[in-house]
Amino acid sequence: MRYIFTIVLFSLLTLYSTSTLSQVLETEESYPLAPGEIVLGTGIEFQRSSEGTETAVPIAIEYGLTKRFTFLIEPVAFTSIHNKIGPSAVGFGDIELTLFYQCIQENKFMPAISISTEIKLPTAKSNLIGTGKIDFTPFIIISKNIGKFFTNVNLSYSFLGKPNGVVAGNLFNYALGTIYNASDKNIYFGEVYGNTSAFANDVPEVIGSTSVLNSTQEISGGELVGSIGYGRYLNKYLLISVGISYDNNNALLFRPAIEFSIGRKNSQTKVH
Repeated sequence: MRYIFTIVLFSLLTLYSTSTLSQVLETEESYPLAPGEIVLGTGIEFQRSSEGTETAVPIAIEYGLTKRFTFLIEPVAFTSIHNKIGPSAVGFGDIELTLFYQCIQENKFMPAISISTEIKLPTAKSNLIGTGKIDFTPFIIISKNIGKFFTNVNLSYSFLGKPNGVVAGNLFNYALGTIYNASDKNIYFGEVYGNTSAFANDVPEVIGSTSVLNSTQEISGGELVGSIGYGRYLNKYLLISVGISYDNNNALLFRPAIEFSIGRKNSQTKVH
């Protein structure tokens, strides 16, 4: 537990010494950062289900490369998985690298449209935390402001790296999220996201050891998640938020987070 709080404290200090990002939504948005803008962030994710508990400390660093290109790196600084039955794991998670390109800018009738490419690097040491293989996911992202609502739609397809001995398909992913700007200081948000199953009838075909079976937990898919939350701007560049998610496996997740930006021209209408 002391290790968790050490990482969180370091992350928060990093926020104030530079800048930070922690998305209030899992759903990506189509708006790029301004050139040279940096957003960094962190949060703590607590999840509980009938199978056990999981705690994670994700960190995100986003940088505006040009008017249309944005780069995002997302390491998971700490993950702790405690299963009621079977092995548990503690350690560093995987790292995701994503490059966004805005193809179409929003106007009165058209939404903003972007494409992106995400690569997951297998930096996790435990096969309960990661698969040990590289994943590749292309995205299409659609965003539109309508009144006080800012809505995003994501469609993507994940080409999964499979551990030796695992026969599985790839994943089709979808997400719909919206942010309601109640005032200059307060926002409310909600989303639904999920993916198809990597295994026919959700049953993996596995050849080999128990460790190979354990690794299928990270690629199984077949997930549907609903989430709601609230955020408040403490100033123009600093946003704190809290969200609650519930999925079709009866897992409940609670996530307080903080986001800080440098160089953002209009923080309170474009939440990353």
